[in-house]
Amino acid sequence: MRALFRPFALHAAYTPIETIVFFAIIGTLAYFYVLGAVKHSAFLDPPYSQPPILEPTHALFKHGEWVSITNKSWNTARTERRATVLELQQLLISLDFKAKEV
Repeated sequence: MRALFRPFALHAAYTPIETIVFFAIIGTLAYFYVLGAVKHSAFLDPPYSQPPILEPTHALFKHGEWVSITNKSWNTARTERRATVLELQQLLISLDFKAKEV
């Protein structure tokens, strides 16, 4: 193992400033490479940063309870005047979010 590192040790012993500068440059390049990789990845993104996709759904009040139905069934009931159209706004509530303290 000693024979493997001897040429490097001799070079570093004869040119210490160049060796220090070389490793400082390599360290800086590696740092910015890793920083760029982490910055452009989803590694540090919290899971709640992207709003969830809200999709329309249809429900029918039948026998005292709300029942989920397909879009085709909803359109059929609406065209045959068996159902009244009502637009609802979906609210999203999350209890996982921690508010900032003032």
